[in-house]
Amino acid sequence: MELRIEGLTKSYKGGVRALDNVSLTIPRGLYGLLGPNGAGKSTLMRTIATLQEPDSGAIHLDDLDVLRAKDEVRKTLGYLPQDFGVYPRVNAEEMLDQIALLKGITNSKQRKEAVHELLHRVNLWDHRRKRLTGFSGGMRQRFGIAQALLGSPKLLIVDEPTAGLDPGERNRFYNLLAEIGDNVIVILSTHIVQDVMELCSNMAIIHLGKVLFAGAPDRAVQTLEGKVWRKSIERDQVKEYSDRMHVISNKLVAGRPQIHVFAEAQPEEGFAPVAPDLEDVFFASLAGLN
Repeated sequence: MELRIEGLTKSYKGGVRALDNVSLTIPRGLYGLLGPNGAGKSTLMRTIATLQEPDSGAIHLDDLDVLRAKDEVRKTLGYLPQDFGVYPRVNAEEMLDQIALLKGITNSKQRKEAVHELLHRVNLWDHRRKRLTGFSGGMRQRFGIAQALLGSPKLLIVDEPTAGLDPGERNRFYNLLAEIGDNVIVILSTHIVQDVMELCSNMAIIHLGKVLFAGAPDRAVQTLEGKVWRKSIERDQVKEYSDRMHVISNKLVAGRPQIHVFAEAQPEEGFAPVAPDLEDVFFASLAGLN
């Protein structure tokens, strides 16, 4: 099973090109779509989810033409958008039952079994009678995954799923996504590098509507071997170094800025080589350095 995206382009009013000839092949498992806010990730997710039309290009899920057979695609699709609304006075079990009915599970016994199985799977069984407006951020996201999994989809799209979750909720969500990814295509759209590092065996980096990298995270990191250098500096030196060198990241360590610089050789005395990670790849890609 694979999803093939070929030459996808989308522009909005004012000439903003959200997608610029995007081509990707996405296999079964967890696939990370990494990019900053405004990179075009949500436009791509909405297009794959049949919620909007591209200007040009094609999408195929195996032999299924996603852009021409939308009703067929929706039968095999699960979608968790970045923001989703719920009816304020409805509890989790009632809401899932209604969504299951809309997804075509018309047999009441089968629908009840499917809903109960998912409530257990996402660890919401004890909260099934609770109104959705009383759910925490993590509980809402777990409910969102439950509704997306109704109907046993072949393709699951989750858009910025861990934003606002505390570390415990994030870990539980990671584990759930990893379990789901054993059997279906899961596209995880995020700007959080850690999400991709911990979950995904394949990924793409997208920025300003263009694909900057596509492949395995390990292969992305290998492209920077021997090219990342680290140094602790004073706060008032950050601009000076940024003007003279390719600074790809700047973070505080023990209260002092620590910069990572992209260079083929040691930039100057005081810089130490550092093993690159996916965060270095991400920032170097955005800067057009690799």
